[in-house]
Amino acid sequence: MITVTTTVLFLILSISVVSAANIVIDKQSGPAGPDIFHTPDYANDSACIQAALDYSKSGDTITIRAGDYYITKEISQANKSLNIIGEGKVTLYIRTPDRGLAQEVNNEILFNGSLIADKSLYADANKGSSQLVLTDASGVRSNDLIKIWKNVQWCPLNYPDNYPDQMTGEMYAIKNVSGNVITLNQALLRDYRLSETVHVEVYRPVQIHIKNIRIQDTGAAMFHHGLVMRYCSNSSVTNSWFNNSGFGAVCLYSCFNVSVKDNEIYNSLYPGSGYGVNVASGTALVNIDNNHIENCRHAVTGNSDERKSLNRDVFITNNTLIGASIIGSNVVDAHADTINFVVTGNKIYPQVTPDTLYYCELYNYRYIQELPYYFAFSDGTLQSVFSNNEVFGGFGGIFERGAVGNGVHVYENNTFNDMVGNMYEGGNGTDDTLIIRNNIQKGGKHGVVFPFYGSVRNILISENTFSNLSQQGVYQKFLINGVNLNVSGNTFSNIRLDGIYIDGNSFKNGAVKIKDNTLINVNTTNSSSGIIIKNVQNAEISGNQISEGQTPEVPVAAFLTYPTSGYSPLTVKFTDLSTNSPTAWNWNFGDGTINSTLQNPTHTYSTAGNYTV
Repeated sequence: MITVTTTVLFLILSISVVSAANIVIDKQSGPAGPDIFHTPDYANDSACIQAALDYSKSGDTITIRAGDYYITKEISQANKSLNIIGEGKVTLYIRTPDRGLAQEVNNEILFNGSLIADKSLYADANKGSSQLVLTDASGVRSNDLIKIWKNVQWCPLNYPDNYPDQMTGEMYAIKNVSGNVITLNQALLRDYRLSETVHVEVYRPVQIHIKNIRIQDTGAAMFHHGLVMRYCSNSSVTNSWFNNSGFGAVCLYSCFNVSVKDNEIYNSLYPGSGYGVNVASGTALVNIDNNHIENCRHAVTGNSDERKSLNRDVFITNNTLIGASIIGSNVVDAHADTINFVVTGNKIYPQVTPDTLYYCELYNYRYIQELPYYFAFSDGTLQSVFSNNEVFGGFGGIFERGAVGNGVHVYENNTFNDMVGNMYEGGNGTDDTLIIRNNIQKGGKHGVVFPFYGSVRNILISENTFSNLSQQGVYQKFLINGVNLNVSGNTFSNIRLDGIYIDGNSFKNGAVKIKDNTLINVNTTNSSSGIIIKNVQNAEISGNQISEGQTPEVPVAAFLTYPTSGYSPLTVKFTDLSTNSPTAWNWNFGDGTINSTLQNPTHTYSTAGNYTV
């Protein structure tokens, strides 16, 4: 048995607040009293809001009263901890220009702390220790953030996306300072040797709390950031609404302990970016919970704009995440600058387009180039847990971007519905542990497939149910020596090719166990057992049961809808993806009009609304 333990640690750090005030911004006219800011008294709404921010003190609450506010100039505030609260329906309409590709000039609403010092390590720091000794800790104090990294490349050279400039490091909160000895809030995850050229930066963070604010940006494909938080700690974004911030709606750079909860985020589609929530640049301890994020290239991503330290401890729970249909639109995407993601209890909807269906006839898996194959989770982490999620549609469930080291990945207790491709698809490199356990896959090509140059030393595929697949249930060719593989207790039903296909490929394997699997209506052309094992030494094959004809291939309804939203009248094309060869169709479009019996009908909705088909 392989057990992976994840520790969730969120901290509450204190700040000193003196004489906190409640500042009010509104659309009223007339004389303004103390701490009251009327927008008609200023050249524009941006000027009024900026004036209130400039007037505020750290610890103040700024209440923005109901109304539409037009932001024609970037708004920013540094080095103040603030609460920004909307009262009623408060919408900030972003009207700033697109000023080019440099991220720092497209931060439409920015809150940040400050970099206070570059420091040097005095002595080697050991993994497991919670202390660092600096050459000079003057100016450093409790509750500051400290980023430590070393000139050791994080990604192996054969990693598909490579990131050759991504270094190895993390960020921590400072618990205590005594002389030049810094005590961290957590133990170090790795050694830092002076011989490795170690860098240290210290930040003075602010606490920012955003609540009940609506941000309507300029365009889904413009290079705009909606809300940017940099060097923030113990902060939150709650009950807010974001639309059309092309680069990213909520962007967290070098932040620590942030909650993004109960928000709605729509339409971030800038090519190559397009993030609902962007966890970036060494950000640590992020809780993304109970949000609705829709039509973003990545609903949640782990990313970086500096390549110094790694993101870590990102928890994505109980969200509804609906993907987009542009190149690279994997719903949750962790780049190879992220230590760990925990993705659990979400409803995830990767998309399928007519192009997806076209390429599905040509390729059984995602090639290195960007085919329109959209996954629920593109995993480039060192450690990941993907559990208790419901996935609907898309090409695939999980795509391993590539191994960045001795990674451990656990995918369990998920349900995958109506996908057209693969539940799990391996990538490049060599990981240590892969656990695929107690998942249910209903339809697609493969269950588990390793099509590239990726390997894992220890693999457990157990207690899964794979059904209605056009290729194999499990397909693997070994690419390294010493693979330990356990495929046990799974159910394979209605598999067009082999239930299990393992090729040792003339490598010297470890323990290989194929035990106690149930195979129903699988292809037996090449093996009467539905299992093919070749070039494997001393495989244990026992307790597997095969039967035919006991499970009728009842048609399972599934279809692609494109587009899924728009302005009325909206013409929608429905593409049948049903499995098990249906012979007749009866479409109910949900708007009370005439049904259709075509296999792939087109229907026009004349009235705005939500329709169930």
